[in-house]
Amino acid sequence: MTYTELAERLAVNIARCLDALLENDPGDIDISSGWIRALHQQIAGDLFPEWAGRFRTVEVQVGTHFPPAPHTVALHVENFCRDLAERIKHVESAESIAKLLAWADWRFQWIHPFKDFNGRVGRILLVALCYKLNLPPVSPAVDEAGRTKYFAALRQADRGDFAALEELWIERLGA
Repeated sequence: MTYTELAERLAVNIARCLDALLENDPGDIDISSGWIRALHQQIAGDLFPEWAGRFRTVEVQVGTHFPPAPHTVALHVENFCRDLAERIKHVESAESIAKLLAWADWRFQWIHPFKDFNGRVGRILLVALCYKLNLPPVSPAVDEAGRTKYFAALRQADRGDFAALEELWIERLGA
């Protein structure tokens, strides 16, 4: 299968996931480890049944970033979900929403829980989070021109500086 064919099949699966997500009441969305794995399974399960929906079991490198060891991924995802649930309780303003979305965006990609398609899962997770927060539709995807800026913002967040990523979210939110 060519990359174009793969991308088209994934796009269809992603559209189904987004449709199913929007059929829920925002308050009923429970971003959990199981929900994240199920999302990955729905996106890639028909293409890669042997590993879709399962946390990675191999070391990976993403650009200059080395995500956590495979045996720690499940714990990192569980902690991410718990931390996210607590952070949602303290959202008060547009600035705090941008901070939350920047943190969630970075942390999920930092963990890099799956062998592949983490960006796609992360973008759906962010759409779900925006929907859960009753925000207007926001696209977390970046165009080709914005990719360099986005990846630089993620690497900056790796060093504890979220300013650039927060600014990207403020722009996306139109705040």
